[in-house]
Amino acid sequence: MTRALVVTLVRLAVVAAAYYATARLGLRFASIGESISLVWPPAGIASAALILWGNRIWPGVLLGAFAANAMTDVGSGVAAAIACGNTLGALVAATFFRWGTGGAAPRLEELRHVRAYVVFAAPGAALTAAAFGVASLRIGGELTTAAVPGALASWWVGDFVGALVAGPVLLAWGTRPRMTRADRRIFEAVLLCIGIVAAGQLALAPIVPLPGGRIHWEYLLFPFVIWAALRFGPRGASLTTLTVAAVTVWITARGGGPFIGASDVGTLVAGTSYIGVVAVTGLTLAAAVSWERNQATAALRETEERLRMTLDAARLGIWYWSVETNTLTWDANLRRIYGLDEDAEISKYEDFIERVHPDDRALVGSAIAQALENGTSLDYEFRIVQPGGAVRWIADQGRIVRDERGAVTQMTGICHDVTERRLADERMRAAHRMDSVGRLAGGVAHETNNQMSVVLGATHFLLRRNDLDAGARSDLEHISSAAERTAAITAQLLAFSRRQLLKPVSIDLSDAVRQWEGVLRRILGEDCTLVLRLASGLDPVRADLGQLHQVLLNLALNARDAMPGGGTVTIETFPVELDERASRDHPGTVIRHGRYAALTMTDTGTGMDAGTLAQAFEPFYTTKPVGQGTGLGLATVYGIIKQSGGYVWAYSEPGLGSVFKLYLPFEATGAAAVSGTTTPRARAQGELVLVIEDDAMVRTMTRRALEDAGYSVREAEDGAAGLRILCEDGEPVVAVLSDLVMPGMSGVELAAEVGRRRPGTPVLFTSGYTDAEIGRRELVPPGTPFLQKPSSPDAIVDFVRRHARRVAARTPHQA
Repeated sequence: MTRALVVTLVRLAVVAAAYYATARLGLRFASIGESISLVWPPAGIASAALILWGNRIWPGVLLGAFAANAMTDVGSGVAAAIACGNTLGALVAATFFRWGTGGAAPRLEELRHVRAYVVFAAPGAALTAAAFGVASLRIGGELTTAAVPGALASWWVGDFVGALVAGPVLLAWGTRPRMTRADRRIFEAVLLCIGIVAAGQLALAPIVPLPGGRIHWEYLLFPFVIWAALRFGPRGASLTTLTVAAVTVWITARGGGPFIGASDVGTLVAGTSYIGVVAVTGLTLAAAVSWERNQATAALRETEERLRMTLDAARLGIWYWSVETNTLTWDANLRRIYGLDEDAEISKYEDFIERVHPDDRALVGSAIAQALENGTSLDYEFRIVQPGGAVRWIADQGRIVRDERGAVTQMTGICHDVTERRLADERMRAAHRMDSVGRLAGGVAHETNNQMSVVLGATHFLLRRNDLDAGARSDLEHISSAAERTAAITAQLLAFSRRQLLKPVSIDLSDAVRQWEGVLRRILGEDCTLVLRLASGLDPVRADLGQLHQVLLNLALNARDAMPGGGTVTIETFPVELDERASRDHPGTVIRHGRYAALTMTDTGTGMDAGTLAQAFEPFYTTKPVGQGTGLGLATVYGIIKQSGGYVWAYSEPGLGSVFKLYLPFEATGAAAVSGTTTPRARAQGELVLVIEDDAMVRTMTRRALEDAGYSVREAEDGAAGLRILCEDGEPVVAVLSDLVMPGMSGVELAAEVGRRRPGTPVLFTSGYTDAEIGRRELVPPGTPFLQKPSSPDAIVDFVRRHARRVAARTPHQA
């Protein structure tokens, strides 16, 4: 036997027993014969049972009704017919109720459900049962034809009132609505019912005559029903209505009370009308009040849910602290922010302060004490330590609450995890710092290159002399070597500051690594293993191949120094898509979304801590001993990759090695620049070259180098002066050699004027750096002749020879 069948059989037995018991009670108050009662509670029991448990419970109604009617003097056939009518009436009530509520479970808190029961279910069931019952009694000879109308009315009224007083009790108490505080005030409900009995006895059958003559004291019971409806809802209203009905029927059946009329029909009408009005009033009022409360509760719940969703979306946590009792309360969001379980102990101020980072406890304590003392609001940030040891930054805002005397009683506020914002701010500051350092480095390199041009030129001229003794020549060679080393350092500074001129070409990143494999293995040494995992078929990138090899060289040197005892270096290339996720992973960096070629170099060395990693790309920052590193290796890598339109990031932990990730865009465009290479040429024959340079010493060295090569030279300190010379001197100029960046008129503006005034005259540029903005805006056209400072005298002469136009040589007289 299944559990469902057992439950159904138990319910059938309960319904049959309840119907039989209440029917025997109702028959004690029969007003017509032995079968028609003033109030018929079984009608409410049967209707409610089928509404709650379904129509399959009808056999229990039939069994109980037949057993109750069989105990009277009517025959068994008539008893069976009456039982069928009672059962059919209950089925009609259940059908009408479901139709009126749309099939929903009974909820007498809703007016729609009360209306469906009071207007459709109860009257329909009473009419069906009355029609079948009276017809059965007439056919069985228990009623005369003349008595049929009165019997029909009495039967309908008795069933209808019984349905009104008994059914709602079962419907209200037979469901399982959300418990409220009112549902738990059992003692108050019991006192209310006792009060109804006492008031009913006093109002309906007073032992002592009450003053007022014909005043209707029976309406003293209405406040009890109204009170129950307001306090307890449908459950209270149905229970008090049943109590009022029981008191009314009991007193009326004993021949007392205000409802005794001249005839039984009059008594029946008066008593049932009173009970009906009480029942409908109580149920309607309870439903109306419950509906209003439910609407208000739903609105409040919706508001709270929206607030909760807003707090969840903003990741805000709420706290409340009773200053008087030192009681601290956190919501679930705040517990999640602190990394705590729901059952973690947070009940007082000390539980909070022990989770604050030790270095910030004094700050937090001082801020709270100041708020309590001065009545100010809280608005500060501090660190917390989560159970796993993670440190998070928290923004806390709060306010105080005072009592009527002005004393602080409470503090409440919200907390927000701002760790990501703090990290983004720190990365942004680091990026700005790098940019500022880069600008400074570029400026220093520019000035240094100018001076190194002078030093290199002077040593070049001196070393060409034959009258130098060995000591002086050795000193000059040392000076030249130092100048060249300084020039190399400034070249790295230019790379970091992204102000060097690149010559990008189409490169397969994997092929570029393979070409440099032999060099990398020699650099790493025999105790280090090089592993290559290079993707084939990569789309090309545009980069300066020489600078890219410089990047590989610097990274390899860095990896070798991080593995003094040997280790493994792994280089990988692969395509990758940089999208919104990359932007989220690197806040503070503006990432152009798209496809990139990635190159990663991973070592198994000592790794770097967070402090070292944060400064790894800064120029002149090094962890190596004095004399073993300039601190420009990674700075150069950073500058070259950034100037090539890519990105470089490093990841490292102490003892776990480091990985450097480089991203270069596929087929990105770049400004090309042509740098000179020395090619032996014949000596010049006095051709005129105009040199425009704002640095006097550089200008002097350049003039001397060109004159030694056979050129005639005119000098100008800026673009305006150079244009005046071109206009005043009508002789042909084979080349204008100009600094690119000068005060006043820039080299680009000068070139435009020269093209307008002396068409066909080549303008050659030289500079210690090229402005990144000029390159990005293509103000210097690709292929424009350019010579990077510092330059040796031979490089200057060869640069002019290759790009100067051919004109007739000047005569000695002209010179």
